[in-house]
Amino acid sequence: MFKKITSLWEMIFGPSAEDGSINIKPRAQKKKGFTPTYLIIAEDLNNKEQKVFEASVYNLCVIAKTKPEYQKDIMDILELCLKKFQNQPSRVDYIKEALQAHDLDHFLHN
Repeated sequence: MFKKITSLWEMIFGPSAEDGSINIKPRAQKKKGFTPTYLIIAEDLNNKEQKVFEASVYNLCVIAKTKPEYQKDIMDILELCLKKFQNQPSRVDYIKEALQAHDLDHFLHN
């Protein structure tokens, strides 16, 4: 289970900090056998299907809006996606529009 979570983080955020890349650790409280839902949803941000990607962004925005304890982690994930998808303007635009629609755009650092 731990290995699956670790590989998920590496998939979303890239290699570990030893390689010089960004390494973000979730601040969410972890219980034995519990993975926050937003981490499972975040896996679909790399899906090639645009509709799956859009559903993931939408669901992450809803969770960030309703669960303040996960907001920082979700915004960090979406910020990294904005950087990762710079060469895919449709995805970048969708993320920005979803954040504006949920009144979360002021949490972005850029």
